[in-house]
Amino acid sequence: MATYKKIQWLTLSLGLISILFFPSLIKASTCGDGYVELPEECDDGNLINTDSCTNTCHLAVCGDEIVQVGAEECDDGNLSNIDECTNSCSLASCGDGFLQSGEECDDGNNNDGDGCDSTCTLEIMAVCGNGVWEIGEECDDGNLIDTDDCTSACTSPACGDDFLQAGEECDDG
Repeated sequence: MATYKKIQWLTLSLGLISILFFPSLIKASTCGDGYVELPEECDDGNLINTDSCTNTCHLAVCGDEIVQVGAEECDDGNLSNIDECTNSCSLASCGDGFLQSGEECDDGNNNDGDGCDSTCTLEIMAVCGNGVWEIGEECDDGNLIDTDDCTSACTSPACGDDFLQAGEECDDG
């Protein structure tokens, strides 16, 4: 172990001596030569900007304004999710959870019947108890009384609905 430390110290010392007394021997890094040298983060040996290592020898990341082929749909380099390119470098679309121009709503899914439909248009949701018979309601008598002609869930009363209606002797659901 002591021999290893001596070799390590000797190597470090020789390196420092070389830098101090022979600075012309130190090679400057050249991006694109295939060798990672300080201050490079990567060097894949090419100057192709759209792969995992940019032509400035920095690792490609979302937000660097360079679209990485196969990994990003877009890269506008800003922090806005309400333009045509989101912060995850995917194209903005209905259902991505971000309200874009032309969308009335965007609830992060493409499900109909939840208030915002699959085209990002607000859905008119039935309001039970308002006296207006709307889509999705069997009835709406304008109240939330369960023992009359329409239950508080806007369904027609029936045996087994857990509500004792006129004419029923019992209703245990």
